[in-house]
Order: sequence, then C-alpha cells, then structure tokens
Amino acid sequence: MTEISENDIKKRAYALWEADGRPDGTHEAHWERALQELTQEAEAAAAGVAPKPKKASKLSVVKNDTMADPVPKKRSRKTT
Repeated sequence: MTEISENDIKKRAYALWEADGRPDGTHEAHWERALQELTQEAEAAAAGVAPKPKKASKLSVVKNDTMADPVPKKRSRKTT
C-alpha cells in the first residue's frame, strides 16, 4: 500500500475546507475526511480499481438553463 504523507493530508484537507466555504472550527473534520479519501484512493490504486468520482463542489456546479441565453432578447413592437 502507498504511504500517505502528512503533507498530502494537509493539502487535501485545505482543499476540502476551501470547497466548503472556509468554515471556522472544522479542521479536524476536514483532516479526517482528507485522510479517509486518500486512504480509499491508495487502496483502490493498489487493487487496480479506479477510484469513485468525487462530487463536484458547490462552487463548480453551473445550471445549464442559466447559461443558455445570458442576454434576453428584445421583442420588437409593431406600431400601426
């Protein structure tokens, strides 16, 4: 099994913390989550299994309908 360094955990925990909106007092939860994710990825790599895809962060999700037509079209009025 691949060894997970403290620096790897620190980087992942920081990324998770940022993705969650930098909430105060959650460092232990993010550290544990980072360790768990890295452990699962290392075990999957050792077994030759592709890791599960990660959920997209709330910040990276864009609704398709909002991007379809960013500028509303003006309707022309007929004057008679």
